[in-house]
Amino acid sequence: MSASHAPARDAIGLQLAATLERYERDSAAMVDTWLDMDLYQQVSGEVEQIRVCCALLPQLSVQWVELLITHAELVHSLWRLRFQEVAADRAQLHELRDRHADCAATLKSRCLRLLANEGANKR
Repeated sequence: MSASHAPARDAIGLQLAATLERYERDSAAMVDTWLDMDLYQQVSGEVEQIRVCCALLPQLSVQWVELLITHAELVHSLWRLRFQEVAADRAQLHELRDRHADCAATLKSRCLRLLANEGANKR
């Protein structure tokens, strides 16, 4: 995007940061209350919003893919535990939850850094 698109980039970045805030909170709640289908649908919608924003900010593609992968692994682990709990699966869930939270925080941090750099370049 050119300099004339900077306001649009800023708006997308702000929307992404806000969506990531909700996503971090809601995905943690989803794990704690599994299987709340309304919350699962809400988190899925947030993932879609994050995808759309990241598609418009290609500088965040690596962090987006990492988040998407850990989200899929986390949900898969939750489904497995729902139908066949194995001690190893429970331990893996805690590891996946931590890695997923780190990926979400990294994407949000990168997004905020991108916004800060855009703002500094305008001055």
